[in-house]
Amino acid sequence: MVVTKDNREICSVAHPERLDLREDPGAIARIAVARQYPNLGGLLLNLNADESPFSTFGCKVWAATESAGAEPIEFASRIDLIVSGGADEPDEAHYADLARRLAALLEREPGEALRVELHISPAQLAEGRQGFCLRLLLFARGEGQKQACLRWSLGLARVQQALLFLARAIRQNRVSIE
Repeated sequence: MVVTKDNREICSVAHPERLDLREDPGAIARIAVARQYPNLGGLLLNLNADESPFSTFGCKVWAATESAGAEPIEFASRIDLIVSGGADEPDEAHYADLARRLAALLEREPGEALRVELHISPAQLAEGRQGFCLRLLLFARGEGQKQACLRWSLGLARVQQALLFLARAIRQNRVSIE
């Protein structure tokens, strides 16, 4: 499990092509990788649900090979998300704590076939505000593309389970503060 702070790249949450799945869940149909991989589409909808403290603003899926012309043996994805802070914008320490807690939940994954990286980056938010984002990368290795994709899909389910667990904890914390 890798958790890093990445100041090299600023995430742009407010770009004009961004689809707001919280306001328009039907926009999921316009995301090609969500159509191609329904489990990813389901995760994106869950992360952007009204009761979720998260919002996504980007995702990508790709396959990689070990050598030129070889069958893909690594299947990977990236999901960029922010925490909707309610009244206060979550600071870097909040994202570091979130990443640490998420890493602890996902560390229990056995073997080397699945790997998760969490990157905390500065973010350009709406209306020129500055904040942070969490970039979640999931890598799955397999003997071939089908096996790698299956392992990725199972890993995605684990990521979703961990994020939903943290979402519940965040909501409960907000209720106790208010």
